Amino acid sequence: MPKRIKLSFIFILLLQMLFGQNDSLHLPLDIPLYLSGTFGELRSNHFHSGLDIKTNNEEGLPVYAVDDGYVYRIKITRNGYGKALYIKHPSGLVSVYGHLKYFNDRIESYIKQKQYKKQKFEIEVFPYKIELPVKKGEIIAYSGNTGGSSGPHLHFELRNIKEHPLNPMLYGIRIKDTEFPIVKNVFAYPLDSLSQINQIGHRVKLNLTRLNDSLYLADPLIAYGQIGLGIEAYDPQNFVKNHNGLYKVKVKVNGLPVYEHVMSEFSFANSKYINVIIDYPYYLKYHRRIQKLWVVPYNPLEIYTQLVGDGSLKIKQGQSYQISIELSDFNQNKTLIKIPVKGYKTKILEHIPSLKTPYFVDINKNNTINLSPWTIVFRPHTAYQNFYLKAEGRPTALNIKQPYKALQKSYIIKYPLKLIQPKLRPYAYIALYGKKGHTYYIYTTKAQDSLKAYTKRFGNFVIRYDSIGPYIKPLNFKEKSDLTNYHFLKFKIGDKKTGIKAYNGYIDGTWILLEYDYKKGTLTYDFSDQKRKGHKHQLKIVVEDNMGNVRQYQSYFYRKE
Repeated sequence: MPKRIKLSFIFILLLQMLFGQNDSLHLPLDIPLYLSGTFGELRSNHFHSGLDIKTNNEEGLPVYAVDDGYVYRIKITRNGYGKALYIKHPSGLVSVYGHLKYFNDRIESYIKQKQYKKQKFEIEVFPYKIELPVKKGEIIAYSGNTGGSSGPHLHFELRNIKEHPLNPMLYGIRIKDTEFPIVKNVFAYPLDSLSQINQIGHRVKLNLTRLNDSLYLADPLIAYGQIGLGIEAYDPQNFVKNHNGLYKVKVKVNGLPVYEHVMSEFSFANSKYINVIIDYPYYLKYHRRIQKLWVVPYNPLEIYTQLVGDGSLKIKQGQSYQISIELSDFNQNKTLIKIPVKGYKTKILEHIPSLKTPYFVDINKNNTINLSPWTIVFRPHTAYQNFYLKAEGRPTALNIKQPYKALQKSYIIKYPLKLIQPKLRPYAYIALYGKKGHTYYIYTTKAQDSLKAYTKRFGNFVIRYDSIGPYIKPLNFKEKSDLTNYHFLKFKIGDKKTGIKAYNGYIDGTWILLEYDYKKGTLTYDFSDQKRKGHKHQLKIVVEDNMGNVRQYQSYFYRKE
């Protein structure tokens, strides 16, 4: 067993011995628990780090502390987890609650004081241990839809002392599930130029027959050389339609295990390596994820509990193999896929030709590609593996073909400022063409004599200009109105080209807290935050876009406390 797998396996055992199967945790919601997302399931550029618990498409359900402890971190962002609480417990565990609508009165008062002091809606604070203690079963917040969520739910996590996410089901969070995992597709991959599957030298989709709810049989394969397997599968659960992630996958050859991964724990630092365990070109083309059941050399993930070599299979001439793939959910519902294989070397009838261009990107070096007037820079370890880039530069546009390689970090695009009229330079940025001819702002700076953009995306890039400030529109009141009976002010804001960067509000010259919902494009002010003297009040809202263009809305209203 490789060292990293052995250490990971031992660490999981120690955690379970230390904390046990903690059935005494209080449930974070006082409703039947149904999941729209499981721990470790495959997401865009990351593994899901907790459980997404359905809230019946409602907001405002009470959220409970799962154990005694204290709030040690509060983070509020326009995206990500939105409004999130982090609680440390005596056991060493940390519980995390995300996409909250608001906190309980005590925590809400605490965080608003911090927001007003820093004059920021988006904030991250770390309270002292004595400031916000909580009791097991105490209502700490109310569920919502803040941040990057696609609908109302509670994101719930457990983490260990290393801040590694842990599968909450290991610690007593139980979900009713009697459904067997479902297989959508199984694929086989020749892993070198000498290997083949059914006389094909590239990915092959297997023909599957579903014999019953938990058993699939593949048509016999004729193969030779080093091959790998990949699956597209999901875990259904009782009473929900979501396609959730699997807990465990095991591969056996002639009854002997050669590969196993278990979704018990991972490191946030390694979460981006999801792109090396999926068939990335397939994902880019079809927006579906095939999980590879072998390990590439540059994969540092510690989810593997059994591996023979790298988990790939050596098929020899004249030999027969019975391969099985076992898929399990946490409740031990298991689905089996049987694949008969016969080793036979023959002529390969179909290959995918390899791409070669003048632009070779070596991941261990700083790669500068000049496509006058454009310059592309790939810094060391921008990608996981070397590749050839197909690109073309024109005076007003740059086309970079998707190389079907995953990137670890952004690469750089440069365009000379001298080619832009001086009066337009303050408004210039690099944009990417999207669907239906729309262009999208790419984070752009002005460095030395160039526009400089950072991106992980490929496609058609152009120079665009933005000299128009954002728009601001009051939603729930009219100018110069009497707002004595109003509880809040709401505005619609937006920017048609480069997006919103900053926003601030003032009443009678004093800063007010505006909550920004980027999904709806709204700013909301709660009158209960502050008391004011007088009847007539001056209102000012200031919004800035990513090019520094500013728009102001000014008016006055009447209100008696």
